[in-house]
Amino acid sequence: MKHLLRLLGPGLLFVVAACSAAEEPENPTPNLAPTPAEEAEPTPPPEVREGFVVSTPEAEGIDAAALEKLEAKAKAEHSEALVIVKNGKLVYENYFGFANEPLVAMSASKSFVSIAYGFLLAEKKIESLDEPVVKKLPAFAGDEKTSAWKSKVTYRHLLAQTSGLDPTRSFGQEADIEAKGNADACIFEPGTSWQYSNNGVDMLAAIAKHLAGKPMDEYLNEKLFRPLGIADVEWMRDSKGVPRGAGEMFIRPVDMAKVGQTMLEAGKWKGEQIVPQGWSAESFAQSSAIEPLYGLLWWRDAPVKAVGLTGEVVAQWRGQGLADETIAKVEPLVGKKYADHKAFVAALQSRLTTTELYALQDILVKGDHVPLYRNLEVGDLRSAYAAGWLGQFLVVAPEKNLVAVRMRRSRPADYEQGKKEVDGFQSFPMDVVKIVP
Repeated sequence: MKHLLRLLGPGLLFVVAACSAAEEPENPTPNLAPTPAEEAEPTPPPEVREGFVVSTPEAEGIDAAALEKLEAKAKAEHSEALVIVKNGKLVYENYFGFANEPLVAMSASKSFVSIAYGFLLAEKKIESLDEPVVKKLPAFAGDEKTSAWKSKVTYRHLLAQTSGLDPTRSFGQEADIEAKGNADACIFEPGTSWQYSNNGVDMLAAIAKHLAGKPMDEYLNEKLFRPLGIADVEWMRDSKGVPRGAGEMFIRPVDMAKVGQTMLEAGKWKGEQIVPQGWSAESFAQSSAIEPLYGLLWWRDAPVKAVGLTGEVVAQWRGQGLADETIAKVEPLVGKKYADHKAFVAALQSRLTTTELYALQDILVKGDHVPLYRNLEVGDLRSAYAAGWLGQFLVVAPEKNLVAVRMRRSRPADYEQGKKEVDGFQSFPMDVVKIVP
């Protein structure tokens, strides 16, 4: 207004004042727009580390007390890596004074072999998981002594641990995974029982080369790891260069968490489909009627409501040399349900002599993953997880929007014969989901 008065001159002051009174409202709306000097500073971009947006446990709804308990237990179990991702954000990363470097995943490697077959199926390298292996690899049938059952083995059988293929592995400089797998027999008819077979998973790694046209580890680097921004992952190999799929993949814990987050998001990473759509769901689903806590080379964590003895478990005991007299004593237990491990063992002890119990125990200890009983009824899925010796875990809990990794290095004491596994943190899959209310 002062500038206007100067232009018009003092003689027109009255006119100007009259015009102002007529044109301006009694209660003018103030101009609240900030001046350039008052404008707020732009919000800084979120911190990003290892490909993840970084957040805090509190901001993502993690219970502080539960996380404190988990951390304390991880320390007590001599963990060397603990990584937690919630809502797709990195909220906890602890290496307990050790370097952030690749560790051997042990049997958690198996779940990555499963992912390779998700790609092979999506690319039509195989028509179906129910396709017999011998269709693409006739040599797998072996000879006349082995072909009757082996010709029935499908990719699904191998992924679900129901193939019956001799579970023992071969190591050493001359080890040849494919030759051994082709020569080995099935110890039960495919699909009729369940037995954890390291040999079967090693064989899947060997077969993958025939299907993909390149070694499985190179295939996974191309299809999975590089698209996730992960440097090439290394595997131990046999004498022919076949990666040891059952347990010798070296990967950084935080990179394992990236794969877990991708599986949680139905195969997507940052909105891009990496793992074929639908493979996560199929991998995490119960893969056979025999073992409800197993998917396609992924374990399933769910509350066990009933356990019991089945005919196919008794058949495995018989095949391992348990005396017919002992078999006759335990057969009446087949079909009965027990609330838990303790209740079943009590029933077993009530029927067998001390000598017979020791004979059975000897079979369970010396046999390769010979089962004591089966899980007959389970509750709702809490998580799917990759697991390996030493307590190597990758846990994916879709309902909690949670991914967690726990790992440690091996120590000389771990290889002492007859020593019970220590610092394996076997409760980790159950404990980690408790940090999210």
